[in-house]
Amino acid sequence: MKKDSKESSNISFIRDLITVVVITLIVGLGYPLFLYTTSIYRADLPVNEVNNFDIESISYKIPIYSNEPLDYNAIESGFRAKYPELVKEWQIEIVDRPEQAKYQIHLEESTGQDSFETNERDIVIKAQSQNNYNSYVQEVLFDNVFKDELETLKALKTDQYSLGVAFPYSPHYNLVFSLFTENGKNINWEIEEALNHFQSVSAFLKNITTFTINTQIQYYTKLSKHYENNYILESDLKTFINFNDWNLVNFDINPTINFLVYIPDNQLSIENSKTNSFLISQWGGIKLFNKNMPMMSNSKLLKEDLIPIMNIFTNQLFKLVGLPEGSQSLQIKLDSLERILIYKNIKNSLNNLKSLIKLSKSLNEITVPEETKQEILKCLENIKLAIENKSVEFSALAEQASNKAFFEKEMVQQAYFPSEHKLAVFLPLLGPIGSIVIFSVIRFIKKFKSTGVVGI
Repeated sequence: MKKDSKESSNISFIRDLITVVVITLIVGLGYPLFLYTTSIYRADLPVNEVNNFDIESISYKIPIYSNEPLDYNAIESGFRAKYPELVKEWQIEIVDRPEQAKYQIHLEESTGQDSFETNERDIVIKAQSQNNYNSYVQEVLFDNVFKDELETLKALKTDQYSLGVAFPYSPHYNLVFSLFTENGKNINWEIEEALNHFQSVSAFLKNITTFTINTQIQYYTKLSKHYENNYILESDLKTFINFNDWNLVNFDINPTINFLVYIPDNQLSIENSKTNSFLISQWGGIKLFNKNMPMMSNSKLLKEDLIPIMNIFTNQLFKLVGLPEGSQSLQIKLDSLERILIYKNIKNSLNNLKSLIKLSKSLNEITVPEETKQEILKCLENIKLAIENKSVEFSALAEQASNKAFFEKEMVQQAYFPSEHKLAVFLPLLGPIGSIVIFSVIRFIKKFKSTGVVGI
C-alpha cells in the first residue's frame, strides 16, 4: 500500500524561513553589494571649460617700431589678404617708441635695388623711394622674415602640419656624439674641448629646451654596403647607417639626437654635399671625416679638427629642434620657434582634452578617475599661464598633463573591459545559488497559493 510522504510542520517552517531569509539577504545585502562592486567611478570633468576653450584664444601681437612712418592699415590689409586664417592669432602692432618694440625696422632710401637684412631683432630695409616703403615692408615681413612662422601656424591651425626632419617637441633631449671608425685602429678625440662650443648653443636654446650630452667611440663599424668609386649617392643616404651591427640603441627616457663622426678606411664623398655631411629625419646628423689616419697627431682628432664639425652639427641641431629656415637672424628664428611651440603644444593639449571628453561621453561604462580630472585642471591652468606669459615651458607642461589625463591607466584598462565581463565574473557564483533560490521561491509561491497561508 502506497503511503503519502509529507514533511513535518517544523521542517516546512524551517524551509520557508530559510527561503525568506535568503531572499531578504539577496534583496537587502546582495543586490546593493553587487551594485557597489560593479559600479564605476566617473569624476565630474570640467566639460564646459574644455569645450569653450578655443585655439583662437592664443593671440600674438608683434610690436614693431619703425624709424619712418608706416601705414598700419595698409600693412594689416596686406596681412589679412595673405593669411586670412591667422587674423585672430597673429597681428602686427606698430608702436611709438623703440623701448616698446620687440623688433625695430630701420628704413633707408636706396639708390639700387630694394633689399633687407636682419641683425638680432633689427630689420634694416632699403627701398628705392619712400612711396615704396609700405608695400616693401609687407613683402619683407610676410614673405621673408616671418614667412616660415606664419606658414607653420597656418598649417597647425588647418591640421596640415608635418614635422619634416624635426623631432617632436620635448623639454629635454639627450645628445649623443659618436666617433665611429671602420677599422680597429686606436683613436681618440678632444671632444670635451670641442663641446665647449655647444655651451653657447645650449644657452641660446635655454627657453626652448635643455640637453644632456654623452659621447662614445666605437671600432670596426663596417658599412652596410660597398659604394662604387667611394661615391655615395643621395638615394643611398637612407641606408648608410648599419643599424644591425652598429650599437646605436639608447634607452634614455628623453628623445635622443645623434651626431656621428664616421672615419672610413677609404675616402668617401657624398653627392651634392659641400660639407660631406647629411641629416637623417628625426634621428640626427652624420659627418664623413676623410682625414688620413696615419697623418693624425697620435691618432687623435684635435680640437681644431672638431670645431668645424661642431659648426655643422649646430646647424643640424637647429633643424632637428624645428628652428625656422631662412635668411633672418638666429634671434628672430628663435622667437618664431617659441611662438610656434607654444601654439602647437596648446593645440595638442586641447585636442587631447576634447578627445578625452568625447571618449568619456561615448563610453558610459568607462571609469573616469579623480586623477584624470586633476590632470585636466592642471592642463587648463598651464594653458592659461602659457598664454599669459608666452611661455614654452608652461605649454609643454600643459601637453604633458593632457597626455597623462588621456592615457591614465585605469581609463585605458576599462576601455577594454565590456560590461558583459561582469556577468562572466559573477555567473559561477550566482548560478548554483540562484537555481536553489529560484526553485525555493517557486515552491514557496505554490504553497502560498494552495493554502493561502505560509507557516512562518
